[in-house]
Amino acid sequence: MSLFSSIEAIRSDAPVVEISKISTLNTISEIKVNPSSGCFVYDDPALGNRFIIWRAIGADLYLEERSFGVNLKSASVCFRFKNEIILPGTLIVEADSKVLVLVATTSCVHRVGLTAPDEFDFGCSVFASIGEQFVNHPSNWYVYNAMGTPHLATCMLNAEKEALFGIADVDGSILLVTLCRYGADGPPTQDVLRHSSRLRRILVGLFHGVGGSNAADGGGQFGSSSVVDLSAFYSNETSDVVLCSLSYDCQLRLWSCGRKSVIHSFDMRQCFRQFSVDDEPDWQCVCKWRLKCTEIERTWVVVFYLSIKGVDRFFVFVPSITTHQARLVRCIDFPGFDLEVVDFCVNDFRFVALYLQKQRLVLKWKEVCLQEYEHGPWVDCEDGDVYLSTGAVSASQLMGKIFHNPLLAYRSVERALKISCGDAYTPPGDFASLRSKLFDYLEDNGVAVRLGAGKWKESPTLESTLRTVWTSCVQYHNAAMKPIGLVYLRNCRMLAVVTNDRLLFQRDTAPLVLGFVPQFKYDDHRPAADCFSLIGRLVGAGDEQFFAAVEAAKTTPWQLVNDELSRVVQDAGANGLWQNFHRTMLMDEVALFEALQVLAGHLDPTVSPNGTPSKLTSFELSSYGASVTAAYFASSVGDGALLCRQALFLMASWCYFRPESKLPSSNWTTIHSELVPKLSLLCQCYVLLKQIASMTVGERCRSDWLLVADFLRKFTVPGRAGNLKIKTGDVDFHHFGKFVVDLYVHLLKMFWPCGGGGCLQLVDYLLENRMYADVRRLVESANRMPTSTAAVKALRIYYEAVACLRAKEPQQAYEKFLTAFIGLADNFHSVQGRLGFDKESFFTNTAALFDKAGFGEQAIQLCLDHLRLLETDSPALWHMLCRLYCASDRYAEAVEAAVKIQHQPTLEDSLTNLVRRVVDRGLGSELCNCNFGPAEQTFVGLLEKMARANKPTDDTYYDMLFGHLTFKMKYRTAAHCMYEKAKRLEADPAATTLDAQSAALYLAATALNFARPQFRYLYFDKQSITLRQLRAEALLVECALQVANDNLHCKPTNPDRTFDQLLQKGQLDLAEKLCKAYELPMEKVASVVALNGAWDRLKQLVDRHDHKPELYNAACKSLLNRKRPVPAWLVDQYKETEPVGAMVLFLEYGELEAAVQCASKLLRDRAQELQPILPILELDNLYVILERTGNLNLLETLIGELERYSDTLLSQPQ
Repeated sequence: MSLFSSIEAIRSDAPVVEISKISTLNTISEIKVNPSSGCFVYDDPALGNRFIIWRAIGADLYLEERSFGVNLKSASVCFRFKNEIILPGTLIVEADSKVLVLVATTSCVHRVGLTAPDEFDFGCSVFASIGEQFVNHPSNWYVYNAMGTPHLATCMLNAEKEALFGIADVDGSILLVTLCRYGADGPPTQDVLRHSSRLRRILVGLFHGVGGSNAADGGGQFGSSSVVDLSAFYSNETSDVVLCSLSYDCQLRLWSCGRKSVIHSFDMRQCFRQFSVDDEPDWQCVCKWRLKCTEIERTWVVVFYLSIKGVDRFFVFVPSITTHQARLVRCIDFPGFDLEVVDFCVNDFRFVALYLQKQRLVLKWKEVCLQEYEHGPWVDCEDGDVYLSTGAVSASQLMGKIFHNPLLAYRSVERALKISCGDAYTPPGDFASLRSKLFDYLEDNGVAVRLGAGKWKESPTLESTLRTVWTSCVQYHNAAMKPIGLVYLRNCRMLAVVTNDRLLFQRDTAPLVLGFVPQFKYDDHRPAADCFSLIGRLVGAGDEQFFAAVEAAKTTPWQLVNDELSRVVQDAGANGLWQNFHRTMLMDEVALFEALQVLAGHLDPTVSPNGTPSKLTSFELSSYGASVTAAYFASSVGDGALLCRQALFLMASWCYFRPESKLPSSNWTTIHSELVPKLSLLCQCYVLLKQIASMTVGERCRSDWLLVADFLRKFTVPGRAGNLKIKTGDVDFHHFGKFVVDLYVHLLKMFWPCGGGGCLQLVDYLLENRMYADVRRLVESANRMPTSTAAVKALRIYYEAVACLRAKEPQQAYEKFLTAFIGLADNFHSVQGRLGFDKESFFTNTAALFDKAGFGEQAIQLCLDHLRLLETDSPALWHMLCRLYCASDRYAEAVEAAVKIQHQPTLEDSLTNLVRRVVDRGLGSELCNCNFGPAEQTFVGLLEKMARANKPTDDTYYDMLFGHLTFKMKYRTAAHCMYEKAKRLEADPAATTLDAQSAALYLAATALNFARPQFRYLYFDKQSITLRQLRAEALLVECALQVANDNLHCKPTNPDRTFDQLLQKGQLDLAEKLCKAYELPMEKVASVVALNGAWDRLKQLVDRHDHKPELYNAACKSLLNRKRPVPAWLVDQYKETEPVGAMVLFLEYGELEAAVQCASKLLRDRAQELQPILPILELDNLYVILERTGNLNLLETLIGELERYSDTLLSQPQ
């Protein structure tokens, strides 16, 4: 089972309807919300093939209505909610003949009403009825008032058809907004549902959400009761809407919208107690939890995805709610996978989970039975042809792949062309305009030369440009395939993955609604399902035998399955299965017969299962339906062949047991006359298509063509042609009949003529006279004659290839060279003398011809063909391939080719040419991030040799070497490389090197810093250099550069002199850094700062150095020496740090008041500390000087402080 993709289902250029209810953008509208998606299907059975897909991205809600039966008009719309962000939980419902779109945003709730399709033309979409009255009516929108930041929402209609919006707030409460019934007049209401008091929720959030052990990991982003996920369901027992919330405190809560309260609470950790000993999930685990409420056959179920410490499981509960109690009944649970969950869904028989792994979708499913509490194993769903790859595409195929690829969206091609051609308007979906726009651009820029209408001259530049466009298309396409959600189209019974621009259908569910594919449902035909399952086990390896005998399967499949039946009957080991198969087949023959009739309907889609013709009008198929159908048909050929073979085996076995059958004779007549021929023909069709898909060039034969022609004739007989008509829309290329015609044309192109003749001398003559067109015509006609051998025919094709090459048609030449080799491969010895080289040299010699003619891409391809077809290689071949890649500026591929050269001199030669090529073109960085594998040492040694051979001022090779070594995380070697460069610059007397030397040293220090701590040192000239020394040296050169006065020839001297020069220049920051690096005295910096009056800088300086007294002393002394006043804050800071030193300094310079302040501070501190020891000599000097100068006030202050100090000490008990 796999996914398949068709054309775009969601348009990005849909008409925009702007809805603006908020005048300004607020901060709440800036929250990030993941894109969401969903679907809506109609209840009317007449609209069973019709559905609406929506996706919400930011402020835009894209809606698209699709139908498999008719082409709808006005089927796309985009609602743009200005200044708002759409919250997850959008819902589309049907009520009162209206289709209602319910949307909740970060500021407002909206309801848009549309007219249901049963009230107007079925050919129009519901979006044709959009008008202002539906959008702007006051009862259809409401700006709510939230206390916090809303981040989740859910919507539902209650019993009165009122629209209910549940909006989750960050404190764990639910904001409930109610809009009156659509069309009625009534004001909106707003209620807040809380599970506890607001204070309690805040406290719990603080303790668990912020203060918990996981707060550093993001646990404090929300309170612990904040909601992780939110959904809703309708309780039929109480006629009430119930909100279901899952919170960060691991609590599942059911909220009644009618009662406006919590009616049930459940601790989800209980679910894991049987699986995990540690049942306390961390914040990261809870963030992954998801829940979804879904309805299955009128019964609501609640599905949870929980993850705790590496244990991932899904749980399915059935809610039981009455007026008296509410509870959740656990139904089934099963393990999940440790991947990012995008979405999941469950229906009556299958559970599907959508994951994201490395930006690619992963889809897994399992059979479930909720009634019997059973589930099957997980089954992987392959992504099929959803993702594209660039691959080895020839230039002649690029145009078709870009502009005629059914998987490629218009938007992807348009965005890819903007890279090459810039912006230019083209009608949406008009691939022809895009193609014209591309070639106009190429022609204007001389890339393409027009030869006629729709024809262009091939050239390497044109091919390279188209290949670049194709690569961009693939990248944009694969990026657009990122899954948004998972939807189940209930009325169509189809499962699909929603991406940015299309739906990816699950293949085994898709056939159930398409016109010419039978509705073969195992749940309706259980005997057929059991029989087919047993057949697969019975024949087992017979599948290989069946397809190995492809000729018999194409011509007589009925005879083949009869032979297979005989083998199974004779196999003694299969008796047990055979008896089981016997009982199962005869259990319900009528149901089995109906199932085979449905299966036979593959051949004629307009005939009902009972064999009677359908209505006169043929089956209607829209353009989208035809695209999906064709995509499904292309993806199911192999399984279809097996299904038809199993059906034939079933009928053969039934005939074997006919004596025991109770089926009426009329049914047996139908089996022999209708079912067996139909299924045999259908089996032939499938087997043939399966073979065509796997055919190689050498297997094309005339018998295949004749069989397909016969098959097409049977399909187009007059009696059947009328029934095969299918009505489609205006777009002709989506017509399924075109698919049959394309198959017919494809088989014509596969026709391979046989026979041939001589004329080699004539071909030589035409080539010498440059008559290339005549060469081609001659070879084409000669190869139709039946007399030549295969080798001669291939040799003529080789000559024709030479003619194409000389005529500047490289792609055709390449293809013909390849064709010639295939013909010459087995008989090369017979023509070796004429060619002048042997089989091993065919591709290298031919590649040399292309290279000489200037067609490097084809030369490269021929070298690759040599590796692919001959499975031999040589140093000369890899050397040539490396040189060709270099000439084409494909340096990564050139490296890959070079590293495979085993011969050391040839390897060095190739790498030398590669390095010189990129250096000459200024693209040295192209090689820095390449892995050279076993040639790593050779490459590094080559760069070192080139770097040392050039002048030290030439940065190219040193920079390449440094970049490559850092890419390889060889940081010590990279640092040594840059340090060597710096030392060479320092030793060069003629170079202006200070700036280059500084840059090299800093790069060396940076690289060495990334090394492990125990390896952060270098050896240079037999000396060990630590990281600290390297940084200091780099800083010294930078400082020398600052004081060099633009004289870059100046060399850095000793640190002391450079330090003094920095102070003279006023470069205080650098001076401070230099002091730290070389442990120079910081007092000089403090003195200069103080003299400059930069008090803020001085404060920062002493703060950074822990208020060292020496800094204060130096600052104050420098001011006092210059007879400048010392600021009061500096005096205060100094006396607080060292009062004795401050007192002595101020006393020395005659600042008696400041000295007394310092003495007072000293005495108060010693008194507080009860310290009896004082600097008596310093205090006595201060006392004497105060007496001499007669400064009585200061003297009294000093004496008073001494007395208080004495009293304090004496008052203490001894």
